Amino acid sequence: MKYEKITLDATDKNILESIKEDKFGRSADIKSFIEGLDMIDTNMFISLDARWGEGKTFFIRQIEKTLEYLSKKRFSQNIDEIKDYFIDSDLSNIKLNKIYLPIYYNAWLYDCHKDPLMSLLYVLIKERGKYISAKMNSEKIRDNLLSIVSSFSLVLPFIEINFENFKDNKKKDMLEEIWTAEDTRKAVKEIFNEIIVESAEKLVIFIDELDRCRPDFAIETLERIKHYFDDDRIIFIVSVNKEQLIHTISKYYGEKFDSTAYLNKFFDINIYLPKIPEYFRNSSIIKTENRQSLFKMIVEEIGEYYNLSLRDTLIFYQNANATLKYYYDNYTDNGRVLSIFIPIILVLEIVSQNTKKEFMDGEFQDFNKLCENIKCIRKIICKYYGNGMNDNESYINGYKKIYEVYEKSFKNGLTYDGELDIDRDLKNLCIRICNGYSR
Repeated sequence: MKYEKITLDATDKNILESIKEDKFGRSADIKSFIEGLDMIDTNMFISLDARWGEGKTFFIRQIEKTLEYLSKKRFSQNIDEIKDYFIDSDLSNIKLNKIYLPIYYNAWLYDCHKDPLMSLLYVLIKERGKYISAKMNSEKIRDNLLSIVSSFSLVLPFIEINFENFKDNKKKDMLEEIWTAEDTRKAVKEIFNEIIVESAEKLVIFIDELDRCRPDFAIETLERIKHYFDDDRIIFIVSVNKEQLIHTISKYYGEKFDSTAYLNKFFDINIYLPKIPEYFRNSSIIKTENRQSLFKMIVEEIGEYYNLSLRDTLIFYQNANATLKYYYDNYTDNGRVLSIFIPIILVLEIVSQNTKKEFMDGEFQDFNKLCENIKCIRKIICKYYGNGMNDNESYINGYKKIYEVYEKSFKNGLTYDGELDIDRDLKNLCIRICNGYSR
């Protein structure tokens, strides 16, 4: 079985490649988002809302990399490693009024730690150490940074950071010296002063995967950033599935707690992630020949019918691509039936294991609803098994023939012996095709 991975990890290389190729058709959305950021002069907290799997991480990391490129160019820094990814992109033409320092913080990586404030500061230092080590002049800030690094040395051993320029400085315990929230706020602001003034005019912090964190960490992260990062030079962008996060808050505070109102108080602006255009979701992924076009159309339409997320859509297409496509033949009864049944089995594998079992046992209650509402399946039934007209009478007559094939092929103890030229071991053939095997 040939199995090609279609889903992409949000690595720096994949993010830059997606920008260069405009892989998801989002360049215009990224440009619009960044131009909107450039209009913000105050402290701002923005939520970017979408379901899991819709590409939130890719979107914010594309924004992060674009801001990095534009700001480095404005700051006359070396952009040799990334300029080729932007040279033919509309994103390279964005005109910014400010220089930005983007920071990406994956909250889920740190929810094992008790204090999101310290882990966020740690990430800021780790990601921008090159600016700090070159520009740091304040002994007080230097000691504070060393204290934070020192306080994390036991709980985050998997992250290494090299502050060779600081190795001779006396280490202090920052937490022992700060006794009040106001002292903490001042220390945080001093760190920002040192980093922002030397490196940029505005700090953009992307908080990702918050809805995957344990409830207390997710809630404390929001409360910490709202309390300690009230600075006009800082913009927070929190990518989140708000529905899931509201559910998390309700579990933490109780079902009677107004979780929606509580969450909304943290954000000044709520933005929904733009959907990827359908032709970017499917047009070049399913590889078929002309005689297999029905299979391709059914795969695309059934993915839309079940409203799959971007991630699930790609997994669905990936699995469909891995099957042996010579079985799907527009010109034979067996090929057309397999073109219908295989996508149903593959999509139910993702949507619901219980529903998939019902289908495989010949007890799928929504079979008629699915066939009638997926346009290309309805057309196949009317054209080949009805009277050729796309009307209700033709569909009803054609559906009876297709349902007989389904019921007697999949329900135990029955055997299909009707008028259509169908494989007598159709169920096992479907299983083998879904597994990528031949007979």
